[in-house]
Amino acid sequence: MPTYMLDIILYVTYHHKKTKPKRQIQSDYGPSGITTYTQPVTQLSGSIMNKSNTNGGGRGSYRKLNGTSIIGDVINHGKRQYWDPSKSIHYHATLKAGENTLEAQLVRVLMKSIVMNKGTFCPHHFRNAYVNFMTTPGSHNDCYASTCHRMFFANMVFGKLPPEKCPDNDRHNVDTIDGLILPTVTALAYAARDDADYVDGGGADGGAADAASKTAAVTRNSSVLEAYSAVLSGLIRASVRNDDSVGIDDALQEAAKKFGLRQMPSGTRRDEMSACYLQGSVPTLLDMVAKYGGSSGGGRTGATITNDAWTGLLANANIGGENVHRGAVLGALLGARAGVENMPQELFDGLYDSEAIRKEIDDFVNAVLSAERRSEL
Repeated sequence: MPTYMLDIILYVTYHHKKTKPKRQIQSDYGPSGITTYTQPVTQLSGSIMNKSNTNGGGRGSYRKLNGTSIIGDVINHGKRQYWDPSKSIHYHATLKAGENTLEAQLVRVLMKSIVMNKGTFCPHHFRNAYVNFMTTPGSHNDCYASTCHRMFFANMVFGKLPPEKCPDNDRHNVDTIDGLILPTVTALAYAARDDADYVDGGGADGGAADAASKTAAVTRNSSVLEAYSAVLSGLIRASVRNDDSVGIDDALQEAAKKFGLRQMPSGTRRDEMSACYLQGSVPTLLDMVAKYGGSSGGGRTGATITNDAWTGLLANANIGGENVHRGAVLGALLGARAGVENMPQELFDGLYDSEAIRKEIDDFVNAVLSAERRSEL
């Protein structure tokens, strides 16, 4: 597998929730909108971080419980003030241009875990790495943490539960697009394997769909996301392995059917803003994959742009809505389709801490390829 796995963490870190996002983005970043890696603005009109529960899921209280706040004291150390109800702060206001969001940092944690487990996914190892990373001050610079993380550590700290019992679900903010980011990494790791090993793992470690589902289950209690992760693993494999003569039109159609979508992906639709919820974000994700990662000549999806990850990522950033986490999954799919040679150097060099990331990805690819070679013996 070539080093286009690099692209699982290449996306622009912006998050806008607004009914007229393009106008807001132009107001915040200039008439041309977002054209490269850019530091987020501090203030964001319409931000709901100031309404979010700093001690658990969804919306709720900013008060400390028994002198402790999950946000600020247990995770996202020193960032609680950005959630103040009297303020309206951008979800990622603390990040520098090109710096990874929390979910992208967890991608790096997962890659390292897979490397340490010789190219395979181990739930127990990743769970321990996740808890250690999240509870270590200074491990990342993002001020935002999704509901699943706040609920997980509330259960661990306030509920005194062991980590394996901490994944939770508020039935609203957990079954969301950000829950597909980590399973994407595991699916990429298994995409190098031959057909038989990919399906059943050749033994105890299971196949890609099973491993992707188990990845989602480390941080969330969501049968919905586990099912979506299993379907996504097939699309990831097609994106990695199919050349342009084969394309991914059939894989997109199959994924859409398994997701239960009534409308099949199309590369001719305009790019649409979506919220974080799967029923809105997944259809628009598949449309953008069809549009920016489609087959030459349009194929069955009618794509007009062929394998252009950079254009697709910038389009996603400028749509607004829940573009951060959708952009992470989109970047993985488009990057796998395009390959490093078809993307601008700016995409790689613009990443904050790019050299460290390059090394981590090289280690990941080597571990995955080694696992593939072992499976052939």
